[in-house]
Amino acid sequence: LSKVDQMSEEEIKSWIQNQLHENYKDIKQDALNLFLELTGVNFNIVSQELDKISLFLGDRTTITKNDVSLIINRSLEQNVFLLTEFIQKNQKDKAIQLVKDLIIMKEEPIKLLALITSNYRLYYQCKILAQKGYSGQQIAKTINVHPYRVKLALNQVRHYELGQLLNIINNCAETDYKLKSSYMDKHLILELFILSL
Repeated sequence: LSKVDQMSEEEIKSWIQNQLHENYKDIKQDALNLFLELTGVNFNIVSQELDKISLFLGDRTTITKNDVSLIINRSLEQNVFLLTEFIQKNQKDKAIQLVKDLIIMKEEPIKLLALITSNYRLYYQCKILAQKGYSGQQIAKTINVHPYRVKLALNQVRHYELGQLLNIINNCAETDYKLKSSYMDKHLILELFILSL
């Protein structure tokens, strides 16, 4: 399946509910929203985390928001999205703490930067197409990205000018070069990069 052939956000939500109903369980709406916010709409991650939370529930029948925040790990893609959100809100300390946490979880700085870069490229593409009057669905089709990611991106790009996004993308490229060529500590390079945004 290509990215776009995957289930839509609504389909994945009803799939989760159906799976639970088959096992005589249910999930509250706010819990379901948080669940997807943490997993993203990646089907493999969703079904894996759903198994995990079902085991955790035991005999209880309803999954609450509290259960979700306790049990479900935020996926790497969603963590990187959260990171760009912290940067956009100028919460640099939170962004740097998140990077440290991800590095403790054995994520490579070069890989993290690649994911950050691809997020900003997505924001840039969404901003251009939104300015041309494309809808979220049309943007998703045009750039072959899941509509859920486009929805998240469109919420972010309202806060940016195109020029700012281009600067960030250039900054990503320079940082990538530093990560691959410099003797400086890679974690430090990544932190300085975040502080410079």
